Amino acid sequence: MNKSRWLTLTLILSLATNLLIAGIFIGRSMSRGEGAIYLPPNLGWMIRHMDQPTRQAFRGKIEEHSLAIKPIRQEMRKTQRAFDRLLVEPEPDVVALKETLTRLRSASDEYQQETHSVMLKLIPELNEEQRHRVSKMLRRRPDQPHRRHQN
Repeated sequence: MNKSRWLTLTLILSLATNLLIAGIFIGRSMSRGEGAIYLPPNLGWMIRHMDQPTRQAFRGKIEEHSLAIKPIRQEMRKTQRAFDRLLVEPEPDVVALKETLTRLRSASDEYQQETHSVMLKLIPELNEEQRHRVSKMLRRRPDQPHRRHQN
């Protein structure tokens, strides 16, 4: 191939890549409509089955919670990766493994405390029927399929 064909091919690939990236950003922004709320997995189960006005009323507290747990989740992932690396070393360093597990447990405890804190903020705002649904969700076995309730 001569230079002009390589240049044309490079420009086409560059344009295709840019269109793909732009499409991803546009798609993400369009999928987050006015009423869309990101529900963190640790909290989503509690309010996912509730009607839109209730979820909308909780929006600020949920976003605040998401910001609070983000660094905790990052620390948990980072520590888990460190543990995974230590685990597969030819000669396990028991002291380093213990220290890593201690850090992981500490981050997990902090994560759970933050989740419980936001639950204590949200629960008083639920009506009796909604609290009964939350109670049923808490008693549900982990292997039981989740059924969505429509309000």
